[in-house]
Amino acid sequence: MSDVLNRVAIADVTGTLTTDFDLPTLLQTVVTHAREGFDALSAVIVLRDDRRSTAGDDLHIVAESCRTDVGADPELNTTGPARSSVYDGALTLVTDLSATDDTRWPDYRKRAVSAGLRGVRAYPIKALSAPVGSLVIHTQQVWDESGQPSEFGQILANLVAIALTNGVPTTRQSGVSRSVDTVLEGTSVVATAIGIIAEYRGIEIVEARHFLTRLARAHGVTVTAHARSVVAAQNSSPTDPGATGVFNPPTDPSAPRRIDT
Repeated sequence: MSDVLNRVAIADVTGTLTTDFDLPTLLQTVVTHAREGFDALSAVIVLRDDRRSTAGDDLHIVAESCRTDVGADPELNTTGPARSSVYDGALTLVTDLSATDDTRWPDYRKRAVSAGLRGVRAYPIKALSAPVGSLVIHTQQVWDESGQPSEFGQILANLVAIALTNGVPTTRQSGVSRSVDTVLEGTSVVATAIGIIAEYRGIEIVEARHFLTRLARAHGVTVTAHARSVVAAQNSSPTDPGATGVFNPPTDPSAPRRIDT
């Protein structure tokens, strides 16, 4: 990605931060820009759930963008460099996963190489100086720093941290925890709604995600809010959630958002 497109990506995310944004949707925007910017196989955001104390069950993928429809491997994105980045709060990287002189994370490396991966960068997400997650990028080629400097990835990770702390009142640290909890809950709701849409309309998951986003925009609500409506429709009408009208755009166009000058 060129410097111009990098700036466009950053402007897109920072512009969203000035609005009444939906956190899961913003995170999806970030991973999309990250994957495209690094020409990666996958880009994911993982967040740490401090409510879980069991080892290996405390990191969760809350947003992902993949070149294929297979989806990101949860194990590759919650172990090895990803886990190290989250808990150390530092950039964790492997330039060439097939190199034999690096003996860190042998199980992770074996799984990654078997999946055709060659490079990885895990950028820490630190809210109020405390590590809460990581932006994890996997490539199918050896990492070429000259092709895309790491600063771009860290800027995106920092913007995620700002999103998690944005608008938090004086009790800021507890606010960050609430934001993380909100993202984890919202991501689950959105994923459930996307599955319902995919099954009901007989379409792929990626297309269902786009459908939900367009539908939420048409109704003038956040993606998470309309996802809750989809789940509620499924619960109230399991055999035909579409009968509730939840998959239909509004009959009248929604009023434009107020712009204060």
